[in-house]
Amino acid sequence: MKLKTGFKLWCLPALVIICASVTETHATEVFTWKGQDGVVHYSDMPPENVDSRLIRVDGVYKAGTTVPEPATQADGNDAGTDTRSVAQQRREKIAEDREARREAREEAERLCARHQQRLEQMEPARRVFYTDDTGESVRMDDDQRMALISESKEFIAKNCR
Repeated sequence: MKLKTGFKLWCLPALVIICASVTETHATEVFTWKGQDGVVHYSDMPPENVDSRLIRVDGVYKAGTTVPEPATQADGNDAGTDTRSVAQQRREKIAEDREARREAREEAERLCARHQQRLEQMEPARRVFYTDDTGESVRMDDDQRMALISESKEFIAKNCR
């Protein structure tokens, strides 16, 4: 698709990035959106009442310098010390999330096994003994035993397969 000036549409993003890199005051964030007439627009400010997409422009040189300006993260911390690429950061975040889900799943399985073991020990037995804080063996009364059995059954029904 060609624009009226003869430029191909794919040239426009490159032109915007080049223009942003040679100006004295520039943004490290560029917003893009498609207008009602189908024309793609770029700006350092998001438009009102229009869905736009944010493009991060990292490592942009200011005029008269030889060192790229460090990009700032959304939380305001200086990202100039982080040498990882955005893709690498995303991969690491995905790996961390996967590890957290795995740990949560293992914890849930451990709790399910503990409640299942409690049921296996307490349901068939009328007399259940436990060791109290002083180290003495004490018989659990039937109300306590039934409460623990009920608690384990509810936990298993809600959280276990």
